[in-house]
Amino acid sequence: MAESREKGREIYIVKFGGSAITDKARPYTFLRGLIAPAASALRGRRAILIHGAGSYAHPHVSAFGLTPLGTALIKASLKRLTARVIEELAEAGVYAVPIEPSDVFWGRALIRREVIVHALERGMYPLLHGDVVPSDEGYVVLSGDDIAAELAREFSPRAVIFLMGADGIYTAPPGVPGAAKIKRLALEASIAGASGIDVTGGVRKKVEVGMAIAAAGIPVYFCSVLDIESIKSILHGSGAHNCTYAGPEAG
Repeated sequence: MAESREKGREIYIVKFGGSAITDKARPYTFLRGLIAPAASALRGRRAILIHGAGSYAHPHVSAFGLTPLGTALIKASLKRLTARVIEELAEAGVYAVPIEPSDVFWGRALIRREVIVHALERGMYPLLHGDVVPSDEGYVVLSGDDIAAELAREFSPRAVIFLMGADGIYTAPPGVPGAAKIKRLALEASIAGASGIDVTGGVRKKVEVGMAIAAAGIPVYFCSVLDIESIKSILHGSGAHNCTYAGPEAG
């Protein structure tokens, strides 16, 4: 186990946010053309990929909850979104194999690590997504951010990169007068408001997850999906990037 975890240091975890690749204001709207440029930087590197559910799952969750009907419709919608993501990744020369989170997770715990390892060892890019998964309490929502946290714990990657619509974490929603991008998230800071972080909606969860990963000594970056140069710099270890960073001092 120690040896396999050490090899994991060669792995990156990259999450394409649901708000970055879908239009959350319009159900089932995939924003084609955003994934391939960012993914092209990953060619030749070992990486586990995650995509958010975005506008494909949220309408069903809102309308039906996690009822049998709601769960079935969520699953069907996510398969359509995953197919679109895989097709665009392939255009960039990044060949992904879809891994259904409900097949490898029980609640927030990864219970079938070998499925992901198998894909990596064969030169594929494991692709997971926010999902509805079984648990002791029945079916529960497992976000892409939750998946990133568990995979980081299991694989100890070189870095975790959250690709978003915004180019980092701000002191207020981007575009609001006075909003300023935070260059580095201090691990000792509270996100309850005193740290000046925009903690509304999904941003709060993303920051919580990112800071928890960073506290384990793993560099975390919050970047724009459009910022190809920063993505390349992070992967090359140059440290020159225009993203929000959390982690060890060097970043």
